[in-house]
Amino acid sequence: MEARRSPTRVLVVDDHEVVRLGVRQLLSERWPDCEYHGAGALAEALDKAGQGPWDLLVVDLGLGADSMLSLLPRLRERAGGAPVLILSSMPESAFAERCLHCGADGFVGKSALGDSLLQAAEAVLAGDVWVSPALRARLLRRSVGREAASAPAALTRREVEVLRLVADGRSTREIADILNRSVKTIESHKQSLKDKLQADTPAMLLRRAIDWTERGP
Repeated sequence: MEARRSPTRVLVVDDHEVVRLGVRQLLSERWPDCEYHGAGALAEALDKAGQGPWDLLVVDLGLGADSMLSLLPRLRERAGGAPVLILSSMPESAFAERCLHCGADGFVGKSALGDSLLQAAEAVLAGDVWVSPALRARLLRRSVGREAASAPAALTRREVEVLRLVADGRSTREIADILNRSVKTIESHKQSLKDKLQADTPAMLLRRAIDWTERGP
């Protein structure tokens, strides 16, 4: 890990002003001389990212109707490769790994602010990757083969299409529009997926979808 350094310019991307102000307040207690900027929409975030240099980007995954997940590589490129720390209300178990694969350097849940945010910011500024201790332990168990992977279920072609869109965080309505099917039909596919993948809740189905799509059929 590199020596920790103090940031001089930080960009906070969130569609709620109170969150942007809260993040700024927390970080400024640690780095009072840092220059903080905010963006509340996708286009504004991409525009400001290009107005670097930046030392750190703190980014929410959801910006109103827009999703930042697929645009993380572009955002990071626009910011000159500055480290990106995701700050999200979405479940870490479902989204953290996917964010890391898309170019983020860390993931912090909005329910775990305060010291966690400061620790995460210091870690990514030093060139490390940050996730919660619980997720770090699970990733380590998986890397040494101590977390059993469930056998892939036999899915139909349409179920695979639905599952991949679920893994992307799409809503039932969005999936119906993309696949040109009714909401009732998509709900039926999702129920079948829950049964086949042993997912009792929407959050569990999302976790199964991400695991299944990353592993492949």
